[in-house]
Amino acid sequence: MHHASPAMILLGQLGFVLATAMAMGVQPAVMVEATPPAVRCTVIALGFNAANGLMGGLAPLAATWLVHRTGMDLSPAFLVMAAAAVSFVAVRSFRETRPQAPERRLAHS
Repeated sequence: MHHASPAMILLGQLGFVLATAMAMGVQPAVMVEATPPAVRCTVIALGFNAANGLMGGLAPLAATWLVHRTGMDLSPAFLVMAAAAVSFVAVRSFRETRPQAPERRLAHS
């Protein structure tokens, strides 16, 4: 956003959209597969909307506070980098806890 050329700014935004689309494109399928059918609508609605409302609602406030506090226009980027680092550590440390389906034995003829 600090480039003099509008074309470069647009190209940067396009790159961000493509990176975001890769995660957001598969999110609905992952959420559906991760929840049991009996509570799927409630869990997805509450979890998705609460997380987006809390994080999406507070992100502009945090970004404005960071710019005001540090005087750097790029300081919100450090917030994004910290969130990426926390996500990376969380993904690497958590293990699958869902029980595996029992193996099916093939009948010998």
